[in-house]
Amino acid sequence: MDTCKIINLEGNPSKPESAEHIITFPGGSISVMRTANNEYWAHIQVNHGQVLNDIPSQSKRGDVVDTRVDHDFPVTPNIVDISNMETINHLAIRIKTV
Repeated sequence: MDTCKIINLEGNPSKPESAEHIITFPGGSISVMRTANNEYWAHIQVNHGQVLNDIPSQSKRGDVVDTRVDHDFPVTPNIVDISNMETINHLAIRIKTV
């Protein structure tokens, strides 16, 4: 049995892919959405009892129990915790290729 499932999005306009890919799990979901200019939004949704953005499944309620944001600076890596974890229900970042 494989221990990791990898989905490779190529971002190749000549081979169109679904605009959104969603992974649901008990407590929330993770999605990757392509924008009109081929950037990507990565979303982490925590279920606090709400309907999860038209995702056709309900999950158990989830609570964030730990967070971190890793920054790669030229000198040393810097890891920063996110505050107010108990109120987080959505995190998103937009990524573009350079």
